[in-house]
Order: sequence, then C-alpha cells, then structure tokens
Amino acid sequence: MFSRYKNYKLILFKNNNPDIKELNLFNLSIAIVIFFSLFILLFFISIYSTDLNKIISMEEIRKHKNNNSELQLLILEQKEKIDILNKELHSIKERDENLRDLINLPSIDDDTRKLGTGGFNKKKISDLDYLLPNDIDLNYIKSELDFIQRTLNLENISYSEIESALNNNIEYFLHYPAIYPVNIDESNLSSKYGYRRDPFSKHRKFHDGDDFSAAIGTDVIATANGIVRTSKRNGSFGNYIEINHGNGYITVYGHLHKRIVKTGDKVLRGQKIGEVGNTGRSTASHLHYEVQHNRKHINPKNNYFQIN
Repeated sequence: MFSRYKNYKLILFKNNNPDIKELNLFNLSIAIVIFFSLFILLFFISIYSTDLNKIISMEEIRKHKNNNSELQLLILEQKEKIDILNKELHSIKERDENLRDLINLPSIDDDTRKLGTGGFNKKKISDLDYLLPNDIDLNYIKSELDFIQRTLNLENISYSEIESALNNNIEYFLHYPAIYPVNIDESNLSSKYGYRRDPFSKHRKFHDGDDFSAAIGTDVIATANGIVRTSKRNGSFGNYIEINHGNGYITVYGHLHKRIVKTGDKVLRGQKIGEVGNTGRSTASHLHYEVQHNRKHINPKNNYFQIN
C-alpha cells in the first residue's frame, strides 16, 4: 500500500533561510496511519468501556458462583439444621400446650406463636443473592433464625409461668394422672377407649379404657401419686391394681403378670407397681388401663401429657 511513496520525498524550506528539510513520504504515511489508528481505537474504547466493564464483571460473578461450592454446601446444611430446629420447636410447643392444659393455664393462640413473622430487612441480605444459586435464599434463612429466636424467648416466658403455677399447686398436680402407664417405646396402644368389636363375643361393645400390647414382664408404673385401693386377683381382669389419687381420680391396671404393691401402699408417679401379663380374660399379653373421675370412666388420652 505504501510502496509507491518510497521514492518520494517532501522538501520543506523557509523564506530567507537556506536550511532545507526533507521528509520521506513513506515514513510520514506510516506515522499518520498509526496516529489515526490509535485515535479510532481510543474512541471506541471510550464508547464501549462501560459495556466491557460489565462483561468483565459478569464473567467474574460467574466465576464466583462456580467457585463458591463450599459456601453453598454450608448454607444448605444450615437450612437443614433450621428445619430440624423447627420440628423440635413444634414438639416443644405441643409439650407446652399439654402442660398449660394440665394446670389450667390459658392456651397461647396461634397468632401469638407466629410472633409477626416477616418484616426483616430484605435489601440488606438480597444484595448478596447474585453470588448464590437460585435455590438458596438468604432472606429465608435470616427470617427463620429470627423466628426461632423469638419462639425460644416466648417458650422461656411460658415455662416460667408454668413453673410458677406448678409450684403453687404441686401436691394437686402430683396426684393427677398425667403420664402413660407403660413406656410407649416398649409397647403399642392396641385398643382405645370407646366402642369396639369385642375379641371374644365379636359384638360391638364399649371399652372403658386403653389396652397397651407389650411383652410379658414389661414394667407398669403408677400414673400419679396415690394410695393402692385394691391389689388382688379380680375375675376377668386377672391380676388387678386400683389406685386412689384423691380429687375424685382413680386409675385401674389389669391383666398383670405380677403385682408389686399391696392394698394400702402409698405410691408415687412413675413408681413401678407391676408387670404386663396375660392373666384373666385376655387373648395376648397387654395392660388394660382405665382412668375414672368421680366414679365415671373418662378417656385416658386426655390425661397423657407426655409427647413421645
């Protein structure tokens, strides 16, 4: 392109000055082309620099997303732990409500337990969301942690109230049937209070208590403080124990393999009084358990204040 300028020169001279300057047109052309090329390059860089920065920045973000796998795993583990904590809090809530029912304290309504969820500062957290995959929500994690903290505070207040009520009426509550008569990890609630098909007559008949299937020899415990009213062999019930807890409450334990307490003995809640058996009118080893109040049978399920 520039070869035709190789043999040409530009002569420069000044009036009244004998000095003459010679410029090679070939070298001059190259210089001009380089100058304009640099000018055009700088012009386009100035126009597209913002877009270039954006492209570079997005590429860096993509690299961060690909390289933060450990952070992602850690966050997902925290989410799983939060889910476990929420399940445990639900169990605590059930225990709390059962205890409040037992000691006649008013229930805590659901709106209060929700504690005004939400209202956290989304913007402060979501500024980091662009670094994380779509399935990770930092706002959710913060919200759940705040909720757990508020729930724990509420439960602390509730249990303080329960403790105070119990301390003021401890003797009454110790004589109130409030636990399972057997360890339910070692037994199965096989027949509940209410109408059922009688295993012998096959007719529909009312069942006055709960039956717990368990191996012969499984411990049977008193469900409240009281005095043994009866401990004897009693017809269809086989080995039979009846405990008077006062305040109109009586509990009955039937089909026992062994009776450990005798009439007149004082017993404490949780104390072993006998063993599961298959005596009397029974088709398999189990405990028949009844709760009576003011000489009327009541559903024992309303007196199980354990959550298992």
